[in-house]
Amino acid sequence: MLSLKLSPEAIKDLEKIYEHTLKSWGSIKAENYQDDLFERMLLMTNNSQIGAIYYFKHGNYRKLIADRHILFDQQSSSEISIIRILPEKMDLANNFE
Repeated sequence: MLSLKLSPEAIKDLEKIYEHTLKSWGSIKAENYQDDLFERMLLMTNNSQIGAIYYFKHGNYRKLIADRHILFDQQSSSEISIIRILPEKMDLANNFE
């Protein structure tokens, strides 16, 4: 099992997702959605080949759909780094940094 690391941008993404879900659907849904996102991240640490390859100008990533968001990660031999967590409908080419 690989260790899990979240980038500062991924942490900000999680905060935004939580706030939006809280305002739109309440605290129970917000908590459950955060739990679902973290479950997907842990799944990635147990199965590093899950998800699709995503090539981008700053390097190669893997992406995994988690409900209405996409988790982007980079991997090393010992760690999964979650780089961003973006809405599935977002224009990725212009917003993925």
